[in-house]
Amino acid sequence: MSEILDYLFGAASFMPHGYCLLWRPDLVALHAVSDALIAIAYISIPVAVLNFLRQRKDLNSDARKMAMLFAAFIIACSLTHLTALFVLWVPAYGFQGLVKAVTALVSVITAIAIWPLIPKLLALPSPNHLAEINLKLQDLNRQLAEKVDDRSRELNRVNTLFEMALSGSNITVYTQSADLEYTWVHNPRFGLEAKDLIGKKDFEVVDAATAEQTMALKRRVLATGEPASTFLAIDMLEEGPVYIELNVKPTFDATGDVDGLLGTIIDMTEKNLFEVRLASLASQLAEANERFETALDGSLITVFEQDRDLVYTHVVNPPAGADLDYFIGRSDREILSDEEQLTIVTAKQKVLTEGTIEVLDADIRLKDQPRYYSIRLEPKKGPDGDIVGLIGTAVDLTHKRRNEQQMRLVMRELTHRSKNLLAVIQAMARQTAARSAGKEDFVERFSSRLRAIAASHDLLVSHSWYGASLRDLLKVHFSQAIDPDGGQLELEGEDVKVSADAAQNLGLGFHELITNAAKYGALSTDAGRVKVHWTRDQGVVRVTWEEVGGPEVAAPSATGFGCILLRNSVGPSLGGDVDLSFERDGVRCTITFPDTAVVAF
Repeated sequence: MSEILDYLFGAASFMPHGYCLLWRPDLVALHAVSDALIAIAYISIPVAVLNFLRQRKDLNSDARKMAMLFAAFIIACSLTHLTALFVLWVPAYGFQGLVKAVTALVSVITAIAIWPLIPKLLALPSPNHLAEINLKLQDLNRQLAEKVDDRSRELNRVNTLFEMALSGSNITVYTQSADLEYTWVHNPRFGLEAKDLIGKKDFEVVDAATAEQTMALKRRVLATGEPASTFLAIDMLEEGPVYIELNVKPTFDATGDVDGLLGTIIDMTEKNLFEVRLASLASQLAEANERFETALDGSLITVFEQDRDLVYTHVVNPPAGADLDYFIGRSDREILSDEEQLTIVTAKQKVLTEGTIEVLDADIRLKDQPRYYSIRLEPKKGPDGDIVGLIGTAVDLTHKRRNEQQMRLVMRELTHRSKNLLAVIQAMARQTAARSAGKEDFVERFSSRLRAIAASHDLLVSHSWYGASLRDLLKVHFSQAIDPDGGQLELEGEDVKVSADAAQNLGLGFHELITNAAKYGALSTDAGRVKVHWTRDQGVVRVTWEEVGGPEVAAPSATGFGCILLRNSVGPSLGGDVDLSFERDGVRCTITFPDTAVVAF
């Protein structure tokens, strides 16, 4: 240990460096003061560097390493000068050498490290460049400040508009923390104010059941980070039941973690009531429309709508023989003939251009069937009052016109037939009078024949003079003598209907045959029967009369009025022939006439 101390701080054989200076005060003082000042200066420099590094924590690692090496190098240099000062009086040359060795090592390391750092240090901006950058930064900072001011004003304007838009509306916007406490509320509803909600949770504002629903939804949003919504019905003390739509979205912090909620509450009470009223009105409208369509169904009234191109868009109760597809999507130009369009389309164009109501009568051929309509047209207007189409009603008066035509025809026919009937009655009166035994016999016979004519007329009137069926005609005349549904009458044949003229003439002939059978033939006894059957074949109608079971028949000694009527009037008037024979077992009569007298009604 003593050897090391001797080596470091000098043995007795060494002399201090002041001895080399012959202890001249001036030289010793010069070296001592110089080394002391250099050492002090060298110590102050690294202290300043270290203080600089402490204050400039923004410097990168390379600059800090360079500064630390430089500080170490200066400190080492200061130690070297301090040992030089020390050895002026103490021969510690070993210690001085050791310090110099350390200084040399630090110096070499610093020298080696400084060269790679020089390019990086050179890359550091110069003061002038920093000044330019600073000016640019100041300019950018000014521009940024202006933009921030502009954005702030814009944000304030948008926020003002946002508040104005929500003010008085049925929407409430709010934010909540991760603890589900309200942190901001705008446009609160239901008599609440923002101060009544800030810092509170749902269970402090609404009933427990509602709060449980809302907070469960919000916790799910906080956990999943996904938006959610729901509809709620809340019973308020003053307002009563309130219906709301609750929408909740998560908010995120700078790291992307969910830090709270942004929600909207939309008051759906009015909308819900409106939807209820709308549903009620829709139901009433549907019922009214159903009643309307039911009322029109099977009637002669058709209601239709057309757009401005006269394309049918809606038709209720289309005419018989046509369905909706025949009209919908088609225009009048596709349905009506050119002649019909001149009247109908012209009227519709006037409605579309002038907005007037038009009423007209028109003959239309619909699916090759002639029809007669009374049509009313009126404009259909849109929400803005513009004419967007037309609405029309068409009343089918075809049947009425046919009835009127039939009535005129019947009146003409009645006039003609009345004249003919008067002539027939006049001739019948003369013939009856000529063959009557007296006044009472004439009255009886003539009245009976008048009743026969009246019976035929009653039957024809019930069918509007279109004609009568042979079966009905026979029953009407037989009912004046017997019960037509009893066992004495047998009728057989297809349902043949004859014209009014044929019915009248056949009625007169049947009356004479029935009268004769009731007086002298099969109907004069209970066991007698009359069989009448008829056929229609090859353009000819043949009616056969047969009497069976009655008294034995003898041919009449003189030709009576009945025979004359059948042969000379009934047959020729029908354009046919009458074959009458008096067989011993009963009268036989065959009336033959062409089927041109057959009608359909």
